[in-house]
Amino acid sequence: MAAGALVQTSKNQQGLALLVLVILIILAFVTYSLSGLSLNQVKAEQVKKTRIALKKAKQALLSYAVNYPEITPANRGPGYLPCPDLNDTGVSLVNNCKTGGVPNVGRLPWVTLGVGDLRDSDNEKLWYAVSDNYDYSNSPTVNKINTATTGTITVKDSSNNMIYDGTSLDAIVAVIIAPGEALTRDDGVVQNRSAANVNAAIHYLDIHVASAEDNASFQHGSLDGFIEGEITDGAGNVIVNDQFIVITYGEIMDLIHKRVSGEIGNVINNYFAICNDYPEAALFDATGVGPFNSVALSQQGVLPVGTALPVNWNTGCAAGISLPLWVQSEGWHMNTYYQYSYTKAVPLPLPGIPAANCVTPPPAVVAPAVECMTVNNTDLPIDNKRALIIFAGRALAGQVRNAAAGMADYFENENNDGDFVFDAAETEDYVWVIAP
Repeated sequence: MAAGALVQTSKNQQGLALLVLVILIILAFVTYSLSGLSLNQVKAEQVKKTRIALKKAKQALLSYAVNYPEITPANRGPGYLPCPDLNDTGVSLVNNCKTGGVPNVGRLPWVTLGVGDLRDSDNEKLWYAVSDNYDYSNSPTVNKINTATTGTITVKDSSNNMIYDGTSLDAIVAVIIAPGEALTRDDGVVQNRSAANVNAAIHYLDIHVASAEDNASFQHGSLDGFIEGEITDGAGNVIVNDQFIVITYGEIMDLIHKRVSGEIGNVINNYFAICNDYPEAALFDATGVGPFNSVALSQQGVLPVGTALPVNWNTGCAAGISLPLWVQSEGWHMNTYYQYSYTKAVPLPLPGIPAANCVTPPPAVVAPAVECMTVNNTDLPIDNKRALIIFAGRALAGQVRNAAAGMADYFENENNDGDFVFDAAETEDYVWVIAP
C-alpha cells in the first residue's frame, strides 16, 4: 500500500475515534441529566405524598373540632380537638394530652378521627400535638373554647426563624408532623424504630441543639416548641427532617365562627318568625355571673342565655326554641354582642313595609324613629339590617378582661360605642348579620 494511503487511513481512524468519543461524552451527559431529573422527580413525588397526608390529617382535625357537639354531646361546644395516640392504636384517650402535667407529643389518632392510617413518603405514621386550650381533656368549667381562646404552641422554620410565637396571639392550636426516615439526631441519638420503641417520640422526631428545639417535647405558652426541617450539620448530614402542617387560631376559629353564628342566628330568627319579635338583649357583666336575662326594651347587649323577654325560651310561642346549652357553658355569651333594630313600640311588620327589609320608619309611623343597622368595610355595602351579632376575638394590647372590664375590653372602636353603625374591619371583632 502506498504511504499516502496509509496516512489517509490513519487519519480516518483518528476521526472515527474522535466521533465515538464525542458520542460517548454526549451519552454520558444525557444519562447524567436524565438521572438527575429522575431523582428530582422522585423527591418531588415524595414531598407531594407527605403534603397530601398532612393536609388530610389537618382537614380531619378541623372537621372533628367543628362537629364536636355531635361527636361528644355533653353540652360542650365546637372547637375541641382530640389528644394524641400514645399506644399506636390510632385511638385518642382523654388522659393522653398530658402525663404528670407535661404535654405529650404522640401519633395522630387516625381511628378517632376516622381518616385512615395516614403515612408520609417514608411510610411513617404522622405525629401530632395539640394546645391545652383546645384539647378535649379539659372541662368547660376549667377551660372554655370560644372566640377569645388562643393557641399555645411555638413553631420555627428550618432557619430558626419564629413563625408562630407560643407566648403571643400568633400561637398555634395544633401541629401535625411527618417524621420522615430515621436518622441520627443532633444530640447523637440514633433513631431505632423497632417494636420496642414504637411509641417513643425521640426515635421518630428530631432535635436541633443550636436552637434548643426538640420536636419530641414542648411546653405550652412558651418559646419551647417545634422546628421544621430540613436542617443539615456542618458535614452536610441531615439532622432534622420533620415536616409540619399547623392549625392556626384563624383557621379553626373561622370555621367555628360560622357554625356558632349560624346556630345563634337560627334560634333568634325562629323566635322572631313565630313570636313576631326579637328576644331582648341582656346586660353585659364582665364577672361572668349574670344572670344574663333579657332586659325590657333592650336592643343591644349580650345574648340572653338566662330568661328571655317578651316571651321566655321554651314557653308560649317560643316553645322548643332556645340557645344551645354550650353557648353559656363555653362562655360564648360573654364574647358575643347582640343587637336588633326594632323597639317594642314598632308593630312588626310595619304597615306597608315588608318584614324582610329593614328601614327607618318615619316619626309619623312611630315615635321615636328607630334606626336600622349598617356594617362598614365589607365587600358589598351592608345596611338596613335588622339583627346582628359580633364575636369578640382575642384580647388585644390594652384590653383587660377581668371583673372590672367594660365593652371596650371586648369589642373594638366602632363596635362598642352603642350606635347602630358597625365595622367589619376591626382587628379581632367578627361581625355576622343574622337577619337581613
